[in-house]
Amino acid sequence: MTLKTVSTSPDHRYYQIRFCNPPFQFGDCSPPSPLSPLILMNISAPQRDAPLILVVDDEKFTRIQLRHAMVQAGYQVVEASDGEEALAAYMRLKPDLILLDALMPVMDGFTCCAQLRSLSGGDSPNGDSDSGLGQLLPFGERGTRTLTPSEDATAPSSLNTSRTPVLMITALEDQESVDKAFEAGAIDYITKPIHWAVLRQRVRRLLEARQATEELRRQTERAQLSEERLRLALEAAHMGTWDWDIPSGSVVHSAATEAIHGLAPGLFKGTYESFLGSIHPDDRELVTQALHRALEDEADYDIEYRVIRPDHSIRWVASKGQVYYDTSGKPVRMIGINMDITERKHSEKALRESEARLRLALEAAHTGIWDWNIVTNTVDWSENFEGLFCLARGSYGGTYEAFLEYVHPEDRKVLTQSLKRAVEEGTDHEVEYRVICPDGSVRWMVGQGKVFYDKTGTAVRMLGTTRDITEQKRSQDELQRQNLRSQLFAEVTLKIRQSLHLEEILQTTVTEVQRILQADRVIIFQLWSNGIGKIVTESVSPNWPSVVGRNIIEDYFESEYLRRYSQGRIYTIADVDKAEVPSCLIEFMQQFDVKAKLAVPILLKKKLWGLLIAHQCSHPRQWSSFETELMGQLANQIGIALAQAQLLEQETRQRQELARSNAELQQFASVASHDLQEPLRKIQAFGDRLKVKCDEALTEQGRDYLNRMQNAARRMQSLIEDLLSFSRITTKAQPFIPVDLNQVVREVLSDLEVRLDETKGQVDVGVLPTLDADPLQMRQLLQNLIGNALKFHQVEEPPRVRIYSEMIEGEEQQPTGNTAAQELAKIVIQDNGIGFDKKYLDRIFNVFQRLHGRSEYEGTGMGLAICRKIAERHGGSITAESTPGQGAMFIVTLPIQQRGGENLE
Repeated sequence: MTLKTVSTSPDHRYYQIRFCNPPFQFGDCSPPSPLSPLILMNISAPQRDAPLILVVDDEKFTRIQLRHAMVQAGYQVVEASDGEEALAAYMRLKPDLILLDALMPVMDGFTCCAQLRSLSGGDSPNGDSDSGLGQLLPFGERGTRTLTPSEDATAPSSLNTSRTPVLMITALEDQESVDKAFEAGAIDYITKPIHWAVLRQRVRRLLEARQATEELRRQTERAQLSEERLRLALEAAHMGTWDWDIPSGSVVHSAATEAIHGLAPGLFKGTYESFLGSIHPDDRELVTQALHRALEDEADYDIEYRVIRPDHSIRWVASKGQVYYDTSGKPVRMIGINMDITERKHSEKALRESEARLRLALEAAHTGIWDWNIVTNTVDWSENFEGLFCLARGSYGGTYEAFLEYVHPEDRKVLTQSLKRAVEEGTDHEVEYRVICPDGSVRWMVGQGKVFYDKTGTAVRMLGTTRDITEQKRSQDELQRQNLRSQLFAEVTLKIRQSLHLEEILQTTVTEVQRILQADRVIIFQLWSNGIGKIVTESVSPNWPSVVGRNIIEDYFESEYLRRYSQGRIYTIADVDKAEVPSCLIEFMQQFDVKAKLAVPILLKKKLWGLLIAHQCSHPRQWSSFETELMGQLANQIGIALAQAQLLEQETRQRQELARSNAELQQFASVASHDLQEPLRKIQAFGDRLKVKCDEALTEQGRDYLNRMQNAARRMQSLIEDLLSFSRITTKAQPFIPVDLNQVVREVLSDLEVRLDETKGQVDVGVLPTLDADPLQMRQLLQNLIGNALKFHQVEEPPRVRIYSEMIEGEEQQPTGNTAAQELAKIVIQDNGIGFDKKYLDRIFNVFQRLHGRSEYEGTGMGLAICRKIAERHGGSITAESTPGQGAMFIVTLPIQQRGGENLE
């Protein structure tokens, strides 16, 4: 092979290489691809992309094979046949790696390697000036070397950019030859026959190691330069530096940093723990978290904290730092600067305290300060000024025109005229005006100002104050409204008293109250005895949702609230968000945008009937004493009107009941009169005589006819008696008195003792209540129900009857009309009898209704109708639940106390 220089230039060198291309047979090695006999290589040292490999071997076939292996791996290749050509090529091309044969004529590989090392600047093959690449690869199999992690880092200061790695290739495998190769300066060693995959791997790793070493050297040089520049800058700025070696935990402080910590030079212990120990205990966690974010999240480390000096004085430090990472991305070092900012912190604190005092004074006086630059037409406001205008901080535009945008349109003219006079005539500026807040509310302000002029007499500046006088204006307006409300109250009271219709009274009240108070919503809430109820009427502005008809099934009112309302207590809430009331009630009010609330009780005959409530939905509202007094007076008028309406309702109901009773009596009179009973008595009397005197003369069939006639007469008599009992429930009723149902049941069971013995029945009685009732009718009611339970028992199964009571609570009560909910009791009579189909439930309580024939069960079909009439007369009800063959359960619901202790008849 001949290396011939064709032409040269500073950046490009051209070499012409001639070779033969004979066949190859190298055992398990793959032959290279055939190449053309002439290759012209253009290799530019500064511009080439692929690494340049210098192949040195006296055997032509080996060179060709090596060249093909390197070209296939993506490298550029230049060849030399002996050591002298290799030295010449190295001087001209500065290759990235050299593949050098150990045994060559003229100059062997060992000598060539030593001279190459001398040319690259090494003092000796293995001297101190070695870049470290020769120490990276220990011996591996077959004389090769492998790279270990522990050898993959050398000190950057020892790197030499001109050091080119040499890979020695030879057939010699003795230890002496290997030692000789590395003494000459070889980086790696591989034996023949060559394993091409191993060779390519070794070449790739050597090139990567060289590239990494170069990059470390460049980084070190840049870091050293930056460090020097930083040191000079810090010295000029009187700042201290610190350097934290993260793996070892050692920390280096500059003399200035030690001085900040109150230490003499050299007294800092140099550990991370000693650094943390000097930080104020309240700031250690802050510093630790900041360092953690900088290391783990690559966040900026820029923090202010306090340090405690050995003399116990405290200093403020501003610290900034930068993290450095190794090639694997692991943080290994952090350096930064410290500055003593104690004086600045003290100044800031004093300034904040001064500003706070001024702000508190201005806020207490509801006053803001403004500065109008007349030349630039800009206005600067104090911090609390935007709050006076209900503006978010920083939302003011900063110009005079922007200020005017918030002034009420009707007041802009008078404001601008006052400012104009002050500027043109030098008079003091003082004017009252309104502003419109972003939420639509209107506030009153009084502005005062003084104009300042330059030497030419031109107005350049105006300083002034603005004070919120909204409350003062409201007080004045309130006084005027009180006079008006006194007149309106008389009108509302007259309207309420003129009507006896409850719905009209309530609707008139809420409409007039909303108009007088100018509230967003006024409602009347009917409250039941257990603290729940219903909104019965309202008057609401179009902007807010309606709540009329809403059932309040949750217990929003605690017992203490009910007690106080019952005593006439009035509740006001100026701001729902700040009110100390049950959270469930706050949630309910917030659901309908209630911001403020005024509630007064409505008492009916000294008992709590409901509430008259005013809602303010647009904003919080302070309710005046006159408003609460007005609402209380109107609530009293509602109570009076309710009592009148209740009296009217009772009177109307009594008239209707009397009319119905009279109609029933008239109907009964037409049936159960003397004309009906007299023939019946004769039938019974002559039937008895016939049976006594002619019994022997009658045939068997005649006796049967006579028995049937007498049975029919007895049934007719029972029917007439039941009808009389049904009519007498109202006409012959007794006044209501407290009745112990336990005693009534004992008397009934005593009367039914014979039937119990006949049926072998059993009656279990629980605790029953004492209630206001007609004692005779309660006995009749329970006797009918218990008697039915014993009568309609199953064949060959003794009757079992259970009697017990339950109190009705909460949502089970459904009061109607204008009466408050009453305490109710359920009396249950449950049996194991034959039962009935639920489809007959509506029929069994009607007169003359039977579900079974007379031959099966005796009776007229009037018993349950009588029970229903008794329950209704007592203000209650009766119903039943049953399944055929599984018994029946009759449920009577009765009030414990009658309304006002009155009789319902």
